[in-house]
Amino acid sequence: AIPAEHWGNQRAPVHQHTRSVFLKGYPPALGKADDPEQPILNQCPYVRDLMRNLFPGRVGKSLLASLQSGAIVYPHTDNANDYFVQSYRIHVPVFTNQSIHIFCNGQFFHMAEGEAWLLNNLAPHAVINDHPNLDRVHLIFDVFPDKGTVQMADNLPEVEGRVDAGLFGRLMALSRPIENQNL
Repeated sequence: AIPAEHWGNQRAPVHQHTRSVFLKGYPPALGKADDPEQPILNQCPYVRDLMRNLFPGRVGKSLLASLQSGAIVYPHTDNANDYFVQSYRIHVPVFTNQSIHIFCNGQFFHMAEGEAWLLNNLAPHAVINDHPNLDRVHLIFDVFPDKGTVQMADNLPEVEGRVDAGLFGRLMALSRPIENQNL
């Protein structure tokens, strides 16, 4: 329901096949350090509540990211500065399907709609959207946790992914070398 004029792509080159709406903060490419709530967030009260209450801590950059059908987010790591080292990256799939392959740290995962995932964005990660005509949309936000939140996260079970040599080979064939990018 977010109007088309709010969607753009001012993120890192690894995200060239995505369109995003920043709900809190700015794309790092703009060089603005603060993370104010954007006016569009007022039109998304459920999303605002989810960001504030799903995972305790101070919410940083927050966005909706749409990956085009048949496209990829190139392999990269997000460890270029302390922002990513000090925060947790949360993914909540809004629109997805079984043809979406999330790659992280050597394994592939499927994130179902409505689930919430802590993604280790300090490890090499990427996304393949193999669906011929459906985009993937995720709510993505960063949380700067307090000590209790860190302990809670440490106690969460790690999800087993799958190793898929064929899918990994395709990802590497489509990609340029892994880059350190600020998202």
